[in-house]
Amino acid sequence: METLKSIYEVTWFILLVAAGVAVLIGYLYSHFKFYSRSWFFPAALAAFPLLALAVFGGLLGGYTFKLWLYFLLAEAAIAAFFRSVVKGRHTVPYLMLAPAFVGLALLLVYPFIFEVYLSFHDLKLTTIMTWKNTGTLPFVGIDQYVKVFTTSPLSETTFWHLLLRTLVWTFSNVFFHVLGGFILALMLNNHIKFKGFYRTLLVIPWAMPQVVAVLAMRGEFHSTNGFVNIVINKLLAVFPFLAGLGVAPVQWLTDYPLLTCTLINIWLGIPFMMVVILGGLQSISSSYYDAADIDGASYFQKLRFITLPLVRPVMMPAVTLGTVWTFNNINVIYLVTGQAGGTEQADILVSALYKAAFTYNRYSYSAAFALVVFAMLFFFSVFYLKSFDAAKDER
Repeated sequence: METLKSIYEVTWFILLVAAGVAVLIGYLYSHFKFYSRSWFFPAALAAFPLLALAVFGGLLGGYTFKLWLYFLLAEAAIAAFFRSVVKGRHTVPYLMLAPAFVGLALLLVYPFIFEVYLSFHDLKLTTIMTWKNTGTLPFVGIDQYVKVFTTSPLSETTFWHLLLRTLVWTFSNVFFHVLGGFILALMLNNHIKFKGFYRTLLVIPWAMPQVVAVLAMRGEFHSTNGFVNIVINKLLAVFPFLAGLGVAPVQWLTDYPLLTCTLINIWLGIPFMMVVILGGLQSISSSYYDAADIDGASYFQKLRFITLPLVRPVMMPAVTLGTVWTFNNINVIYLVTGQAGGTEQADILVSALYKAAFTYNRYSYSAAFALVVFAMLFFFSVFYLKSFDAAKDER
């Protein structure tokens, strides 16, 4: 019965989405088709706001005159836009893009706007019932943003400490992602046997679900049965003098949680960089290397003056993406350390943000925190890409 119920719910959801897409297409088609008719404007203002009120009134809390007025003003703007600007042009492209655009707006734009709204108000456990009953929250202005920089999101670690730790985490991961990926790509770019087999093996950590990969690697750092400590014990048995140098099994998950997370994330990220850089290397014409061989250039000279400059346009967007992904990578830290309230030694900004929202229930503070992190990454990406474009123009 549970299986049949699940199938019924999925089928009902698919039909609901299909009906929504059909209604949206019909709505837009009527605006594209009849925009020039004399009756179009009054008919649109009479029919569509009432239909929208009938559909969304129950979802938004009642069929009120204020809600109908909002729909009326929106329809007046849309109808005027179609009549004076669109004028029936590009009908097919707009109709094909509309469902995806509306879906993205519902999934991304609305939550973002609501997050901005929360960041200027005060939603927490003591005000959540007021919000539920009245639909209003206390307005606090930029107070939440001030708290982001002046108060700790956790019990022990400050924002600035978390920011420094996040920068170290991001730089170390991306550096070794690029370095490891570049070395492996150079090796796979040569004519070697079983190259396809090696490439497949190296891509597996990135291709498999991240949850599976992270939990599998977490087990390798177990204090007694983990592969890492087993190897250390084997080395100590073969080379006893290593004990005098301080080499010994380590409680990785408790004593060095951030280092453990970094090692696991480096292992996960190298295959992506390897694939991207390998694609760039294979796009370089062999004529450059042939000319360099004639001139007597060494391997490192060819690497410096041919390979690196020509592969740089491929690497820069990948590095930007890798930086953003690593900066926001809560998955590895959550799965390795258990962030439901566990150790703060491995927390970075996004994991502290998660705790502030879902462990300490500071929702408006977390919304402001998230927007601060978003602004940091946005300006970094814009600056980095502009610097890259400027460097290309100079060449």
